[in-house]
Amino acid sequence: MLVNPHFAGVHISTKRFPKMLCLTGLIALCFLDSVCRHLPETSIGSSQSCAGPLHECTSSCRVIGPSIQGKYACASLPLDFKRAAATQAIASPRIPAGVVAAVTAFQLHSRPAATKKIYLDFDGHTTTGTPWSNSPIVTTAFDMDSAATTFSAAELTRITEIWQRVAECYSPFDVDVTTEAPTVADLVNTGGGDTKWGIRVLFGASNPSPAPGAGGVAYVGGFGWNYAANVDVPCFVLQQGMGTGGKYNADAAVHEIGHTLGLNHDGQFAASDSRHVEYYEGQGTGKVGWAPHLGVGYYVPLVQWSKGEYANPSNTEDDLKIITTQNGFGYRADDYASSQGTAAAIPGSATGGVFNVNASGVIETGSDADWFKIVAGAGSLTINAVGGPANSMLDIQLSLYNSTGTLITTINPPDDIIATLSQTVTAGTYYLKIEGVPLGNALTTGYTDYGSLGQYTLTGSYTDATTSGVPVLGGTNDQYYGVTQAPKNLNVGLTVTDADSATLSSATVKIKNVVASQDVLRANLNANTGNITSSYNSSSGILTLTSANATATVAQFQAALRTVQYSNTSSNPTMTPRNVEFQVFDGKNLSNISPCVVTLGYFYVNSDFNTATKTLTLTDDVGDNTVTVTLSSGKLTVQGSGPTKIGTAASSQASVSYNVSGNVNLTFNFSGGSDSVSVSGVSATTATINLGNGNDTLTMTLCNITSLTVDGGNGTDVVTLSGTNTTNRVYTNVP
Repeated sequence: MLVNPHFAGVHISTKRFPKMLCLTGLIALCFLDSVCRHLPETSIGSSQSCAGPLHECTSSCRVIGPSIQGKYACASLPLDFKRAAATQAIASPRIPAGVVAAVTAFQLHSRPAATKKIYLDFDGHTTTGTPWSNSPIVTTAFDMDSAATTFSAAELTRITEIWQRVAECYSPFDVDVTTEAPTVADLVNTGGGDTKWGIRVLFGASNPSPAPGAGGVAYVGGFGWNYAANVDVPCFVLQQGMGTGGKYNADAAVHEIGHTLGLNHDGQFAASDSRHVEYYEGQGTGKVGWAPHLGVGYYVPLVQWSKGEYANPSNTEDDLKIITTQNGFGYRADDYASSQGTAAAIPGSATGGVFNVNASGVIETGSDADWFKIVAGAGSLTINAVGGPANSMLDIQLSLYNSTGTLITTINPPDDIIATLSQTVTAGTYYLKIEGVPLGNALTTGYTDYGSLGQYTLTGSYTDATTSGVPVLGGTNDQYYGVTQAPKNLNVGLTVTDADSATLSSATVKIKNVVASQDVLRANLNANTGNITSSYNSSSGILTLTSANATATVAQFQAALRTVQYSNTSSNPTMTPRNVEFQVFDGKNLSNISPCVVTLGYFYVNSDFNTATKTLTLTDDVGDNTVTVTLSSGKLTVQGSGPTKIGTAASSQASVSYNVSGNVNLTFNFSGGSDSVSVSGVSATTATINLGNGNDTLTMTLCNITSLTVDGGNGTDVVTLSGTNTTNRVYTNVP
């Protein structure tokens, strides 16, 4: 079989074999378990078995197409479904993705502020004007249930899992893995002052297939490829060859994205001769079974970036160096202290004499280690460390040191990549170190620490050391923020205590995943907050509260922090939940971190018109909705205002309309929030309106209602009838 540098099954570097560029430009695809050996140059053979310059493959090959603008295509192997089924349990997520709404599944971001994007496209796409095909390639939406026009809960959950897995593999880098569609302009690098580019990854069944029989395909170096004006050149994860499994689609996607970033296949030469296996399937067993991303990672749980540090590699290129130096982005900034001397207090909160750890971070580079300070009382100290939410590249080691820097214990299970530290301690200050580590002999069943990078989450607990004088924050309160909503208080129940200090020096409120162009924090300081002043840095997402000469009391800082509000300046914001952290400093010690999650979205009113009974039914959520119902010229229109949308989280719009004639019956059930409802021009036999909780207003203008029933629920409500006739009227809980 011809092995050519233009396409997938086998890739040979054109730097090593420049003669390959002088061929006719035909692309040959080798897959399955093809084995290639070096041969002298011969002519291109048949489509069943073909010999080409430098190599011959023992399985069949098929000519696919030409090299374009010096770029060539590489594919990944299709999935062996029987083998995948046998290894499914060990490859399953440690923390399965939960059921999500479509508005969330298609607005996921790993680093929303990053200018380089990896766009995971699941909702179908037509590829035209690219080198993939002379005719359009139609990629269907990702589909698990043969219902191509809708996304089921299971499909949305699977999409989220795939995003989590891909985001984990690219978490060390300053690149945004997203399911929210960027513009084409933000996917191509036009040069000059352009700072935004990336790659589209298509998931679904593609027809015609750009690589029949493969699991996926991509152009090497295609990240941000400006092939033609207003055209981005995607890579493909082919459902025909991959099925719909979360891990397998993610593995293929990471592999193909790696090609677009300039990476080539990780294969292996047999020890006895020069026979070449194009895709190395890895080594080891169980939870520490390992493979390289640019080989085949489908059948092992631990898949990492590589530079060929295993036996007889066919490729020793430095994946991490190529990714971070040739594509316009580098590593993400270090998130925590890299030494004991600079370690800050471990994030978490204290309740009932117990400090509960709640921290997450990233090991960005091979030299990185994250350090945390723990001030504990006497008793049991337990720390659990796991990798990314769906999979992990990080083999975790935990080390605990005392206040003088002496190592107390190190935890690194030889048969797993997670770690649990359990230690009985005396009262005092300790330091926790988390890092990525190697395993055993990389030339046999282990691996080096080169690719032991990525996300981690720390949980656990220890005896609260409040009596030692460390300030303590309590009371967490997650919030929902509606689009265009007024600034909203984040944590009005926050508590601040300090056993040995009546005053505090400063406090911070930080949005960890800030979108600088959208997010705003502010403090509404007042007479209860003393001499505290505030300043907000939009780039870092940090609101800082300070006191002149550190004279503000603990109570005044508590009052100031309770006034902190979040707002978003965009009418179409990035919907990724914002992770907000509160922390105070007493001049000697930092407090624990009190977390708050702000979920963004629209308010929704569900609208349903029953044509048989001519009944309009409205049901809202607990938000503050503003909705207008108008009947004019035979058209009934339901209109939302501001953040209120009509429909569901999966499908929403500003308004909906129905064609009607004659009377329309009304049934409104508003469950919560302070709602404003206006009805105009409607003639109805019955109108039953439940306003629910909140301070609501109902206005009916130029309506004719035979029987009107209004229940105001809790709160202070205002009902106004203007030019409206009613025969029977019943008000409950309405002044």
